[in-house]
Amino acid sequence: MDMTTWEPGDAVDEGLSALRVHDASAERVERIRARCMGVLAQRHEKAERRARPLAGGTGWLEPALAFSLGALYLAEAVARALAVYACR
Repeated sequence: MDMTTWEPGDAVDEGLSALRVHDASAERVERIRARCMGVLAQRHEKAERRARPLAGGTGWLEPALAFSLGALYLAEAVARALAVYACR
């Protein structure tokens, strides 16, 4: 990867200096910032609501199911391995 440095006085610098600067007013910046912060707060609240466990203590159901399926898989693997060695 070839890295180049930007040198002042370059043709790019001359071209950029000819461009006009368009800045937003302070009031507009604050309105945009307030609107963005409001949207971010709503998204954060929605994500927190989704992340909360369901009422009734069902937070144990998914790990128990995953553990059970893993145990069944390992039991079947051991049973098949024993069957292969028993046939010898």
